[in-house]
Amino acid sequence: MVDYSLDESVGYLLKRAGGRLATTIDRALAEFDMTHAQLGIFLLLLHGHANTAADLARGMGVDTGAMTRALDRLEGKSFIRRLRSDRDRRVIEVSLTDKGISQADVMMHVAVDAMNLHLRGFSPDEIEQFKGFLRRMIMNA
Repeated sequence: MVDYSLDESVGYLLKRAGGRLATTIDRALAEFDMTHAQLGIFLLLLHGHANTAADLARGMGVDTGAMTRALDRLEGKSFIRRLRSDRDRRVIEVSLTDKGISQADVMMHVAVDAMNLHLRGFSPDEIEQFKGFLRRMIMNA
């Protein structure tokens, strides 16, 4: 590719935008001792998209070792609990604790406010179009 420019690469721009968004959300969630990555786990549990360590790893796109370490940290902060499944002892079921549930709504608002900082100047139509482009990229993968 003769006219390739890193600064104009879609992949590079997506990575930079994602990195900046993650930093903003991390700063906003610091008061809760939470990171954007941990919030992702939180949201999967909160919305019922996962309830096992393996499902969480798939949902977050990480290996099971990384998920175990993340769950160790969340459990240490008393945000989640892990229990062996009664049906299959190999399966670890994960759920939010009362503390996790009680802080989930506030943390969601903080994260949404941080996201909205990055969307300043975009019209509602542009945001919908942008989401459509992202969905199409995901489907093309």
